[in-house]
Amino acid sequence: MEQDIIKSLKKKYQGKNVLVVGLGLQGGGIGLVRFFAELGAYVTVTDKKNKKQLSVSINQLINTNVNLHLAGHQIKDFLEADIIFKGPSVLWTMPEIIEAEKKEIPVELELSFFAENFPGKIIGVTGARGKSTTTQLIFNLLKLSGFPVYIGGGIPGISTINYLKTLTKNDWVVMEISSWALSGFHRKKISPHIAILTNIYPDHLNYYRNMDEYLYDKKAIYLYQNEKDYLVINDSLLRSIDTSKSKIIPFNKGDFPFKLNHLKGEHNLENAAAALKVAEILNINKDKAVKIISNFQGLPYRQEIIGDKDNVTFVNDTTSTTPIATIKAIDSFKDKKIILILGGNSKNLPFNQLINQLDKIEKIVLLAGSFTDEILDTLRVSSLNKLGSKVYDNLEEAVNEAYRLAKKTKGSYVLFSPGATSFAMFNNEFHRGEEFNRVVKKILRQ
Repeated sequence: MEQDIIKSLKKKYQGKNVLVVGLGLQGGGIGLVRFFAELGAYVTVTDKKNKKQLSVSINQLINTNVNLHLAGHQIKDFLEADIIFKGPSVLWTMPEIIEAEKKEIPVELELSFFAENFPGKIIGVTGARGKSTTTQLIFNLLKLSGFPVYIGGGIPGISTINYLKTLTKNDWVVMEISSWALSGFHRKKISPHIAILTNIYPDHLNYYRNMDEYLYDKKAIYLYQNEKDYLVINDSLLRSIDTSKSKIIPFNKGDFPFKLNHLKGEHNLENAAAALKVAEILNINKDKAVKIISNFQGLPYRQEIIGDKDNVTFVNDTTSTTPIATIKAIDSFKDKKIILILGGNSKNLPFNQLINQLDKIEKIVLLAGSFTDEILDTLRVSSLNKLGSKVYDNLEEAVNEAYRLAKKTKGSYVLFSPGATSFAMFNNEFHRGEEFNRVVKKILRQ
């Protein structure tokens, strides 16, 4: 039997022109295309990337009725659309978006569209660091406690909008929500039933003009909550929140005074504490909740141990795309000497705190990119004895050099925590992480 929500959306969008701006490589754009094509809409995708760059995504749309307008945007597509879905990282100030809005063509984001139409309850997680880990922790907690729960949001390979086909008012969705996606929540003046704000550090200043803009988007996670809702917030942020109608529940790492069997670092105690607060809200047995959280294995590409050889442990932390993320990784693995693979493209973030932490590093292997260009002169002054003679534009060469340096120590980590975006050499941080794993596995086999 077809869901009432799907009947309603089919009636609204059948035969309409739906424009998806940014197909992407993580699955979100693909989900949108399929969803609206199945509703009977005429779907067009526009993307600055070309067919070759998007081949992985295009191959998943072979049997879907869609028009692909690639390698640039055509204003005609925007002005002839009945509704536009923009990718989260597409700027609201994009000229074609502005022209469409002048014509009162609605511009949507997937997650806020989903939240507006989903009849069940949403747990939303945001923050500069820890979003994915905390989202997965809470999902596991509910799943293993018998809740009808699903995971969505900014998780690669998951299409959140497609949950509208099957989920009911009894279901829960735990969503990782980026600041970009939260801009859509502001526009609709909606917030999740339970909001989790893990922390705030400077991020995405290559997208936002300043920290105030970034913070404004983050605040949509709780600004539109009501008295029946909950805000679970890092207690270091309590002074910075605006008035909230919801019940405010602060947390800190001390709220999880238990052992994490697979996760390292104090930041993960904070993530665990946030998850435990959600367990309290939902009346999940505390002993059971602690056991589930303690045994969480961790996520790929986040301080993930890939293997050991010659007393060298390889750690993949490719999702470290900010200096603060690299600082957290250094802190997590300080029990042995660290050969750090660092660098990539800049997000225009402050880096002095990271530079100061590099005195804890044995050697630094640099990857090419605009962030590396920004820090290189400072490194030559502060950490010259730690630097190699070259900056690598080939990840395999960089990993092999790090391994060579690590073998000289009596036990160390090759820590791949770039502190920058991947776009100098890769499609995204996950592509970068896959390549690191490929190179490491080659070393392990030798």
